[in-house]
Amino acid sequence: MKVKELIAALADFDPEAEVQLCMNWPGRVAETYRRLWVGDHGEGPQINATVDFRGVSIYVGCVLEQRAAKRPSAQDAPPGAVEEPSRPAIMLGSYESSEIAARVRDFYVFHKQIDEPLNFPDFDYEHWIPPKTTSGEYDKHIAAILSEKLLRE
Repeated sequence: MKVKELIAALADFDPEAEVQLCMNWPGRVAETYRRLWVGDHGEGPQINATVDFRGVSIYVGCVLEQRAAKRPSAQDAPPGAVEEPSRPAIMLGSYESSEIAARVRDFYVFHKQIDEPLNFPDFDYEHWIPPKTTSGEYDKHIAAILSEKLLRE
């Protein structure tokens, strides 16, 4: 796309409107970015988006060489050491924005009492009702929590 084509496409919009960039990934996953900036990569302008890492787990300090190395056996472990099993990732569905997905994840972590940090720790997850996924249905894990809450009330 040429700069003049982009300017012409944007001319119909309110100059004060917020610009968003949407990425559509396989599996009907859509991400919307609101933090955008324009840079110059040497051959013309480049629109850049800042990824919102709320709701994403990032593991730092693990290199393939370290992971491929021989794991210590149980006899090499100090006495009384217990290896904790890793917790599998739970997929909670696709939502309109990464912020809503992060709140839904927090809702799940809060109600399942999982020892993980919340993206929005001051939010009232006790009384909040999460939205349905982009497919129009509740995720099965979220639906189970909501059913449990309804039965208690």
